[in-house]
Amino acid sequence: MTPDITIVGQGICGSLLSWALIQRGLSVRVYDTGSHLSATAAASGLLNPITGKRYVKSWMVDDLIPTAEKVYADLGQALSIQVYTPMPIYKLLGSIREQNDWSARTTDSTYQQYLSDTTLHKLNEDWLINDFGAFAIQGGGIVHTPSFLSRYREYLRDKGMLYEESLTQEEALQRKDRIIFCDGYRSAREGIFTTLPWQIVKGEYLLIRIKEFYDDRIVGGDTTISPAGQPGLWYAGATYQWHYETIAPTAQYRDEVIESLHQMLRVPFEVVHHGAGVRPSTRYRRPFLGFHPQHPHIGIFNGMGTKGMSLAPYWSERLAAHIADGTPLPDEVDVTRQLSVSTAP
Repeated sequence: MTPDITIVGQGICGSLLSWALIQRGLSVRVYDTGSHLSATAAASGLLNPITGKRYVKSWMVDDLIPTAEKVYADLGQALSIQVYTPMPIYKLLGSIREQNDWSARTTDSTYQQYLSDTTLHKLNEDWLINDFGAFAIQGGGIVHTPSFLSRYREYLRDKGMLYEESLTQEEALQRKDRIIFCDGYRSAREGIFTTLPWQIVKGEYLLIRIKEFYDDRIVGGDTTISPAGQPGLWYAGATYQWHYETIAPTAQYRDEVIESLHQMLRVPFEVVHHGAGVRPSTRYRRPFLGFHPQHPHIGIFNGMGTKGMSLAPYWSERLAAHIADGTPLPDEVDVTRQLSVSTAP
């Protein structure tokens, strides 16, 4: 029996889109070979509403965070696991100027739900170098990505929806069923979506062991340290590499993350794993959704970049509504519009 929608890829995009479609009563088939070099492999699972050196709200964060919290809660209930844990983010300040920038931001009413704590915190100085203190960000947290994707894979397998094999765009062009590619950077390298404004980014990260450290918060400094969900282990990273010669982990960037950790930590740490992944980001920091104008049975849901854990829940709901009910997609993410322009004579 032909499903209503075939999805290629079971990373965060493919998983959340398939879930959103299933909730709307559509039949789904997911193709995935289980590649360990997916974008999700480089993701720490963080949701962070305030980013950058100027402490600005992420794009659409007021809509993204509530949707993400609801979607992950619903999935957790359905799968009987903890998919998402809300957790404060403590940002280490590096100067008086940064203290002043943060203090000014707390007076902005549009930031109140994220920066309602106006206390300048001193974190444990036996563990961390924080001479200028730290400030707390609310509304963040951690998606337990490996356990979620593994358990969701079992769910799809149990429902007979998982096909553990590949499906290329070339093969998809010969079919008539609706197929959506959620295959990460592969759609940027080959096929009918290569003309989209991609910006592929490699990331490397470390899994480190520390005898004693915070397991109830995320700490951001020269790098970001977050609980890894296992006793004594924390995630550190990831780096952002716009130009690279290999998608494998490299000694250069391992040393870079280690040096960043030495700038933050007073406690000794041990590297227990060094990993890498390739993130499908976009030039204008907007995801790609919708169907190809010249091949309308083939679609894409991709380009989440470094904020996939917060972007994917919201946009999977929007794409699922578009597929199920014909709800229009916004022009800024709709690939039908972007590809029509790029392929016009």
